[in-house]
This record gives sequence, structure tokens and C-alpha cells, in this order.
Amino acid sequence: MHAMMKTLTFVLFVLQCTLGARREDNQWLISREDAGDPDNQDFARQNFHEDCEAGINKQINLEMFAGYTYRSMASYFNRDDVALKGVADFFRHHSEEELEHAQLLEEFQNKRGGRVVYENLRKPEKDTWGSALEAMQAALTLEKNVNQRLINLHKTAGQHNDMQMQDFLDSHFMTEQVEGIKQIADYITNLKRVGTGLGEYMFDQHTLSGGK
Repeated sequence: MHAMMKTLTFVLFVLQCTLGARREDNQWLISREDAGDPDNQDFARQNFHEDCEAGINKQINLEMFAGYTYRSMASYFNRDDVALKGVADFFRHHSEEELEHAQLLEEFQNKRGGRVVYENLRKPEKDTWGSALEAMQAALTLEKNVNQRLINLHKTAGQHNDMQMQDFLDSHFMTEQVEGIKQIADYITNLKRVGTGLGEYMFDQHTLSGGK
């Protein structure tokens, strides 16, 4: 009888250990789900809301459109009947910068476990851009539009407590965007001051080309 009681006690002990281990396994499974179940193939995804993912894709499209537009401006001012090389170089640089921004966003999307989805890319609104002043005014409108979309994207990240995304936008976009708007606004003021013709040519040579 005593031996039977020992055996029964041992069996109960084993059952308790087994049930406890199963509870721990279940707790681990819940934690794994909270972190993002690797079985769904989104291995890197954590605390990355679909609104943030969609917003980044829209921002990629806008940055590419801006780059496309600035490339059009650069080509126009490099024409033989316009021949403002400094203005052309300025917009070419901005085109490359916007495409770099799109690439940064693509890389961030992939790092967070999101999926880059391209949208149809609109062509620039025009092919001829008039004077340097008119082109700068169009560029200022475009930069403010890009900036507003970045502000909205930053707010979306904040609404979903995505501090990593906010830090990314702060580090690579927000300050640079404000500085770019100020630079173009200054150029507009100077172009209004000097006028077209010779004044525009002097602005191109001395302000944008560094006196070359």
C-alpha cells in the first residue's frame, strides 16, 4: 500500500510538471503572436501599422513624381534656346535628391517588414517652365506639398506609437525639407528683385553657378 501511494504521488508530480510546461508553452506562443508570427512570412514586422505602410508607399510615389518634375525642369533650362546652366544644375540636383528620398523610404519599408507597392507615376504638369522665377515658384509649391505629406505621415506614425518611424522621418526628411523650402523662397525673392533678361542671367551665373 505504501509503495502504491509513492507511485501515485510520483505520477501526480509528473502530470503537474507536464501541465505546467504546457502552460509555459502557451504563454510563449502568445508572446510570439504579439511579436509577429514568423509563420506569416513577415519576419521583420513589429509594431508597424498598415496605415504607416500605405503612407510610405504614397510618399515614395510623391518623391518620385517630384524627382521626375525636377528632371523636366533641368532639361528645359539646359535647352539651347534657354541656356541657364546654373538653374538646370540646381533642378538636376533636386531631382537626384528626391529619388534618393524615395530610395530611403523603400529601404525603410523593407526593414520594417512592409511591402513596397508602386503606383502609376504622373508625368510633370508641363514641359516648358517659362522663366527661372516661374519654375522656382512651381518648385516651391511642390516642396510645400511634399512637406505637408511628410507632416501627415509623421502624425500617422505618432497615432500608432511608431517612434522608430518618427525618428527616421526626423533624421532624414523633416529638417532638410524646411531648409529646402527656405532656399527656394530666397531665390524667388532675388529673382523678383533682378527681373528677367540680364538680371536672370546674372542670377544664374553668380548665385547658382558660383560665379563660374
